[in-house]
This record gives sequence, C-alpha cells and structure tokens, in this order.
Amino acid sequence: VLVVAVLSTVAVGCPPPPSHPHATEPDESNLPADPPPYTPPPRPVTPDSESPPARPQQARVASPPQVPGGGEGPISAAPQPPVQAKVVDQMTDFAFDGGHIDFEMRQVGTQVVQIARNRYAVPIVMQWNASAFVNMEPTGAADGVVVLPPASKANGEGKAVELATFQIPNPHEAYRRELAFHARFGDPNARPAPYAYALPFAKKQSYAVLQGFHGTFSHRGSNEFAIDFDCPVATTVLAARDGVVVATNASAIGSGTTPEFLDFHRVNFVLVLHDDGTLGEYMHLSPSGVIVAPGQHVARGEPLALSGNTGFSSTPHLHFQVMTAATDGVAARSFPFEIATGPRRSEAPVQGRTYFAWE
Repeated sequence: VLVVAVLSTVAVGCPPPPSHPHATEPDESNLPADPPPYTPPPRPVTPDSESPPARPQQARVASPPQVPGGGEGPISAAPQPPVQAKVVDQMTDFAFDGGHIDFEMRQVGTQVVQIARNRYAVPIVMQWNASAFVNMEPTGAADGVVVLPPASKANGEGKAVELATFQIPNPHEAYRRELAFHARFGDPNARPAPYAYALPFAKKQSYAVLQGFHGTFSHRGSNEFAIDFDCPVATTVLAARDGVVVATNASAIGSGTTPEFLDFHRVNFVLVLHDDGTLGEYMHLSPSGVIVAPGQHVARGEPLALSGNTGFSSTPHLHFQVMTAATDGVAARSFPFEIATGPRRSEAPVQGRTYFAWE
C-alpha cells in the first residue's frame, strides 16, 4: 500500500545578485548549487490488508497469455477471462493547476503492483524509491527513473506506468512500504530549435537584467541559463514565444531566502510548452496574478500574468528560462537562448544591460 510521498520539483532559487540596491543577501552557506525545492515530511498510511478501503475502484489486468503448443507459424494468445485487480490504495501528489500525478497500488492475490499516471499535458520525469518494507518483498527493482507520458489535455489521463511489483509473504497480515519520489516537468529528449525570444514585457517598457546566464548568485545547475528582469510587482508578463500553457500556480503568498521558500508550492509560475518540446518558465509571479489557464494556446506577446515577489526571492523580479527535465528526474536542463532586440537583431541577454521592448 502506498504510504509515503516525498516530492521534489523545479528549483526556484533565483534571487537577484546581492549587489542590487534592493536586494538582501541570503545566507547561502548551506545552500547547494541546485537545491531540491520541495520535500514534505513522510505521511505513513498502513491499511489492513484484510480490511480494504470502502468501495474500492476496480482496474482490469489482463492474465498472461496462454501459448498453444505445437505447430509452426505465428503464435496467438488464447483468450483468457480478465482478472479483477483491487485498488488497495490511491494518492494524488505533485498537484498544480493543470494536473497531478496519480499513484495506485493494485492487488491480485498475493501480488501488489505500484502504478503511476500523469495528468498533465506534458511529460514528467520521475525518480522513485521504495523502502521500509513490512510483509512486502519486491520482485524486481525497488527504485528507478521513469518518463510518465503526457495526458492528451490538461487534467486528462496519461498512460498508466508500472513502477514495481511486490509479493505479500503472509496474506493474513497487514503490509506496508514507503515511497519517495522527485519529479520534473518536461521531455528529457527535447532540444531547442533556433528562435529569437520576445522580451516578456510590454512594448516601450524597459528593464535591466539583474542576473544573467551563469549568474554566480543562484543561476547554476537547473537555473544555469535563466535570466532575472528587474521589474516591479504587477508588471504585465507577456509570452516570449507561442505555445500551450501546461501548468500554473497562483496561490503562493510571500517570499524569502530561507529553505522553506524552495518549496515549489511557495512560488507562482506559468509553464508554456513550445512546439520544439521545450518549456518557457515564468516565475515569482503575483498572488492570484496568473491570467491564463492550462490548455490555453498563447501567442507571442500575449499576457500571461503579473510579476511579483513570491517564492525563493529577495526582491521583486521576473525569472525566465527555457528548460526541460533532465534524465535523472531531479534536475532540470536549462538552455541558452537569444532575445530579439530589433526586427532582425537578437543577442544572448547580458547581465546589467537594460532592454527596451520594441514589439
């Protein structure tokens, strides 16, 4: 039975450099280069195997095919009656506007199968680990990394992925184990196509880049090619590229530079899926400041949200980067990009330079 979820997601530590006049320098003495943003405490659940949850949902699991003996030519499976798998535990986690991950434990006889399903319209790379077994024995690997296929729409139903199988030695006793996981949005095989991104603020506005690529303060690891624009709270944030909104959060309030603000639920954000499979990440938005919805197609220059100062941040700013999930399910892969500075001009953003929106 599913007992523990320890979730870790997109690093959000991108406060501006401490030299900025409005910034307060956090204590980074214990801060890793790419800190995990979300690690809630385990919450154990220990249902009695002899007392299943009320009104359990049923899932159909096909029996192993029977191969007829003798003869040559193609082998066909004999039809078999379906076996009813009892769903003995369910949990939802990694939940934001646009979807979540479903976890199910299904039991057939003395075998238990762990299932995960993605409800977002974007792939998720997940690293998982099962441990602390009581009356359960893994019949294969007890940890791994998987890509959860996307749903066809926001809050849809992606393909169920089997993580692990377990055997129950004593079917008359309760059983349990713990599950920990880290998850990242994005297709690990996505690579950016050449593109000159629009400045993510309105025409005739101008803002400086507080921290650019490889910023020594916090732009390393998963944020290596992020940029921070020095814009005040409630600046209208525009889409830098066409795409589809796949996940948002607008419920976070407050900011700080202590570890609890690394929790991804403490920051407001919009993720936009581009046609090359990469994601545009807009972060530190105002509370209730997101004005688009998951599943919505947005055009370059279309309003997405209002900037703010939420999450791991020491001053109002807009964080933007082009990224996807790394292959380990823990880190993100950040990509260098160029911004359009004129009708036929583009450049990599430079820290300290002020950019004027011309379109």
